[in-house]
Parts: sequence; C-alpha cells; structure tokens
Amino acid sequence: DGMSPPLRRPTCNNLCLRVGEGGLHQEHLRGHEITGESSNMFRDSVLAGPVLRRGVTALAVAAAATMFVGTAATAEPAAVVGEVSADSIAAARAQAIGTTVTVVGTATTPSGVFESSFYDKGFGLQSGNSGIYISDPNNSGIALGDQVQVTGVLADQEGLLVVRPTGVEVIGTTTQISPARLPLNAIGEGSEGRLVTVSGIVSGPVVDDLPYGHKILVSGAEGNTVIFVNTQTGIDVDAIAVGRPITVTGFSGQYASTYEVLPRSEADVQQGFTGSLSFGS
Repeated sequence: DGMSPPLRRPTCNNLCLRVGEGGLHQEHLRGHEITGESSNMFRDSVLAGPVLRRGVTALAVAAAATMFVGTAATAEPAAVVGEVSADSIAAARAQAIGTTVTVVGTATTPSGVFESSFYDKGFGLQSGNSGIYISDPNNSGIALGDQVQVTGVLADQEGLLVVRPTGVEVIGTTTQISPARLPLNAIGEGSEGRLVTVSGIVSGPVVDDLPYGHKILVSGAEGNTVIFVNTQTGIDVDAIAVGRPITVTGFSGQYASTYEVLPRSEADVQQGFTGSLSFGS
C-alpha cells in the first residue's frame, strides 16, 4: 500500500518479529541461557529471517518532526539539562526521552559511517565512561578525536538512546578515546554508546543483510554478541571465517532488543585474539 516500512535486520534478544507464511510472527527468547542448544536458538533467531523495521513510516516521521517543532499544547514542556560539564553525557543519559540536552565529548566514530543502517550521517560521542549517538541528518564532517558540543532532543531510535541535534559545534581536537575491553556478555545497556573491544569465535556464516550491511555472530565462554558491519566501513567480510577467533572494536549499539558492536573501519576487525584478550572474553 506504499506505507509499509522496508525490511530490516532481525531483532532477537527479547521478541523477534518475523515475516513468513501466514504473516507476522512473534518469538519470545527472554530467559534462555546462551549455551548449548539455546546458543543455536540465539544464532538462528539473530541470523535468520527479516523483520519489519520500525521508525521509518510516515507516522514515525511525523512523530520525529514534533520533537523539533514542539508537541501539542497539552504536553508538558521538555526539561533542560543544566550547564555543560565533563559528565554531560552521563547526565543526559539519565534524562527522559524528549528532554533537551547539551552534551560535550570526543567523537568516537566519524560522520555517516553507519548511514546504511542508521539512515543518517550521525556520529558517536563519548566522555569518560559514558557515550551516546548523535543522530545527525546533516554531514557535520566530524572526525575521530574532534571535541564536539551538541544541543538537541533525546530520542529512542529502535532502542538506542540518541540525540537529535539542533546544533553541532566542533570546539577542538583531542586524543582519541581508547576502547574499553569488555566480555561478550557485557555488551548491553551498560555499554551502550561507548567505544568497546570484544573477542570471540565466529560461530556462524556472515549474513548478507544488504543494503544495510552484514551480521556476524561472535560467541565465547561468556556469551554471544552480534557484530554489525555497515556498508560505509569498507570492511571485507569475505575474509571472516566460521570457527576462527576474531577481535572487534566498535560502537556499542542497539537495534530493538539486540545489542551489537558496530566497527568503523577495516582496522577495527582483527583476525585472532589481540591485546590482553583471551577466549570467550
């Protein structure tokens, strides 16, 4: 009918919506330990079958527009985070959706590197142990290490907390953020928005999810996580083999109920275990 959203990569930590024979199906996966047979369930549910992508319908576009032009007269006015401080991102993450915030941090991803799946030219911003994604519709030309001040409105973008900016200003440059080395099972709400490094075994074939990108399931003794490779990164996924160890650095993100790591370039994907990482970490 012209209003259906495009198909998008599946979401499978809590509820998986699939399109198959008979229409739309739901699959509940919460509560399964990701080991043995249930690891296969996780792999199959994450790597198989498209779901309907929310957030790009006409209704969603209209809803997003109200964030910039104001809500109905009966709505409560948006709160405003106070003066910009070193922990402005942490403070912003504690605010409600719809709050106007101003954050300052160091860019951890360049503008537009996730455009194929995020549908914008945004970038990651981090200060200390807190990070957030700036869903910038314009190419602000942000480079790694830029210090950036952003004012905008907090929004939920398919489960990922983002700032939809009304103002973006580069205020300097600084040392690039070092990624936090985390176990696979630590990729979640607590790591969201940060630059991280994980290591594990490639436990399934690379899945073609074009035009959005490619999915790789990485598993280890302490869990599983999904690596999502956007097309803009130029990463050669053909070199990634099942059963081989891999170490990936990237932005800790979320799509619906699936947490994932999004590498930024070929340099972020290393064959084998690197640094101080060990199997399953």
